[in-house]
Amino acid sequence: MQKNARVEYDYSVAKAFTFTAILFGILGMIVGVTLAFQMAFPHLSNLAGEYGTFSRLRPLHTNTVIFGFTLSGIFAGWYYMAQRILKVSLRESPFLMFIGKLHFVLYFITILLAVVTLVAGYTTSKEYAELEWPIDIIIVLWWVLWGVSIFGLIGIRRERTLYVSIWYFIATFMGIAMLYLFNNMEIPTALYSGYGSWMHSVSMYSGTNDALVQWWYGHNAVAFVFTVPIIALIYYFLPKESGQNVYSYKLSILAFWGLMFVYLWAGGHHLIYATVPDWLQTMGSVMSIVLILPSWGSAINMLLTMKGEWQQLQSNTLIKFMILASTFYM
Repeated sequence: MQKNARVEYDYSVAKAFTFTAILFGILGMIVGVTLAFQMAFPHLSNLAGEYGTFSRLRPLHTNTVIFGFTLSGIFAGWYYMAQRILKVSLRESPFLMFIGKLHFVLYFITILLAVVTLVAGYTTSKEYAELEWPIDIIIVLWWVLWGVSIFGLIGIRRERTLYVSIWYFIATFMGIAMLYLFNNMEIPTALYSGYGSWMHSVSMYSGTNDALVQWWYGHNAVAFVFTVPIIALIYYFLPKESGQNVYSYKLSILAFWGLMFVYLWAGGHHLIYATVPDWLQTMGSVMSIVLILPSWGSAINMLLTMKGEWQQLQSNTLIKFMILASTFYM
């Protein structure tokens, strides 16, 4: 490849995920507002029979917002940002273009199936992991496709240096892959007991072990969906919008590795006073406090990137949101 050749970027996949983020963002907020009114006025739970109860709508809300809205935005950000950082276009690889489009199609089908099954009452009852095993298999498929996209674009890149945002996206892919696979090891009840349902499943773990694996996943699903890829996006868009260099690239690397080593240990704080070993509860609590260091490292780095250019907050809406996100991250 010619390093200085003009690159015509293709944003078709990014646009598809952006529209999906808008769609499921609106749906998720509508369900969330409905739940809020149900808590204030409990009789509203009876308006749609069993399909409108709090127990049906609550997992619908969380899954729509986390996996429908947030992940769509993250994928849109990846398919837009990665091409520009790596100086390579999806158009240059018909294979990666196909992978990106297939990724979107399977992802969209998954979210639609999630909406239908959760409203119908099919759930594993594990928070943030409510979807039943057939949907889990589809999720694994498109997650692998995203991995192919990540490492495929890295493999054909013109820019040899991997900017820190790419590090965070690689961590997102690998972290969720590990967590999701281990936490969703399930057996259909019909296969496990000889009767029951092929659709409904039970965890391969039991009791305390199931709780340990669940909150190892549950806490870090928040870490690797709501935190790590969002940091990646801010590290790209904040310097781009402000015209400023990242305040300290060394600090961004230190914060990255700190986050990777500490975050995975903090899930035990969800099981305080539960029937799990005391050392694990203590470890979860201590690591949650230690987590302040890499979190503040990233947040301070983002805020100091705007040093001397704070007046841009008056006119640039995108910078306002990113600075607000960085502030609340602290």
